[in-house]
Amino acid sequence: MKFKEDGIGVSDLLELIPQDLLDHLAEDAKVDHQVKKLYGRNVFNLLLFGLLNFERIGLRTLQDFYNSPYFKALFKLPGSNSVKYNSISARLAKMNVDFFANAYHAIYERCSQFYDQSILSSQYKITRVDSTMVAEAATKLEKGINVGPKKNGRKQIKYTVCLTNMFPSSVEVFMQQKYINEDSTIPKAIFKVLDKGKDNVFVFDRGVRKRDTFCKLDDNDYSFVTRLNPNSRYIYVNDISIPDNRVFKNLTIIKDETVYLYKTGDKIVEHPFRLIQTKDQKKAYWFLTDRFDLPCEEIISIYKQRWDIEVFFRFIKQELNFRHLISINENGIKIILYMTMILAMLILIYKKINGFGFKTARRRFAMEFQDIITEMIVVFCGGNPNTVFR
Repeated sequence: MKFKEDGIGVSDLLELIPQDLLDHLAEDAKVDHQVKKLYGRNVFNLLLFGLLNFERIGLRTLQDFYNSPYFKALFKLPGSNSVKYNSISARLAKMNVDFFANAYHAIYERCSQFYDQSILSSQYKITRVDSTMVAEAATKLEKGINVGPKKNGRKQIKYTVCLTNMFPSSVEVFMQQKYINEDSTIPKAIFKVLDKGKDNVFVFDRGVRKRDTFCKLDDNDYSFVTRLNPNSRYIYVNDISIPDNRVFKNLTIIKDETVYLYKTGDKIVEHPFRLIQTKDQKKAYWFLTDRFDLPCEEIISIYKQRWDIEVFFRFIKQELNFRHLISINENGIKIILYMTMILAMLILIYKKINGFGFKTARRRFAMEFQDIITEMIVVFCGGNPNTVFR
């Protein structure tokens, strides 16, 4: 089933994940040492297609899917090769997560070469950085983060993601209380971003407050745009020219200056940053950056692109089962994170090239994949499906 003549099909996208690549990565990570059934490649395929085909996936769902004739025909598994849900759980808890991390890295590179886009300028890429939380009963999780004053028996897991143009270029999991603050998590994700080009502009919200973080990013040639609390204290250095028409979209540009920020008390960070002060009809908005070469309107436009990562989080939570924890230990949680990012990249390409919305792209991707399975089963059984399902 191909829903658009000039679009792209699922079979084309699956070629971005050749099985020999998985075999090579599995050998490097030694994930198949002393394993009889749940080989690395099989677990990878089980999770990828399980996340795609089931709205609310759990270990028992994965058990049923693995034992189904569909899955065995698709990946040429013996009919006697069956597993139980607790075996899948134990495997997720112990597998070398590097296998999945390296698969994510390789597929990111392939997806970026296959399709990427520039939002504002061909001179740089916009990388949006933010975190999202997923809650679970505290009795189930091995460890987690307590958020707020409520004692409701629930802990949360924090996922921090860098979204470079269209694809997740860095993903991190945090389960310790010390990582509740964005000053501890967002820089870690930025410094591990896969796209190492100097043309990245990182945009993040006011959760990052430490002046040392801004200095560290700038000292390492990482461009950034963020918002600053309008009550923040600073030392004026010099003016930067602003346009004659000070109204840009819904904001009025008040000042564009080079400044030194206060750190604590009377301590000043003698590191130059650019501060753009604006306001709308109700409140002030201050934008901080280390880019002095771009017009102030473009800095504001870059920040407005930050909202795309909120849309991405909503997509993976609503359409890819990300709000529900399949595994409750840190190793398994990381594995599911990498697999979700891999599936998301495939669907995002499918969505963009075919011109679909998020829900339509996910639904039609799954439907087209089911057609591929059906065709393979027909070929596998010589035209008689009963030889597979009996």
